[in-house]
Amino acid sequence: MCLTRVGKVLAVKGNRALVEFLDQEVRRDIDISMVKVRKNSYVEVFADSALSRLTGKEAQLRKELWLEVRRNVGRSNM
Repeated sequence: MCLTRVGKVLAVKGNRALVEFLDQEVRRDIDISMVKVRKNSYVEVFADSALSRLTGKEAQLRKELWLEVRRNVGRSNM
């Protein structure tokens, strides 16, 4: 199963952006050639590439869902 993550764009330089993932506050440089973004945009990321832009509300919901998945995965391994 493949899951995407949500990040907030901190800086844009050409076809690359520095993104902070909302679920872990980890920063990573990603490719944004498929999506038009600017600083403070939210993006859905898979394999270090932005797939789509999200609203702030969508980003918050996806963050909560991702954290719930992580909590449940931990429980299923008991």
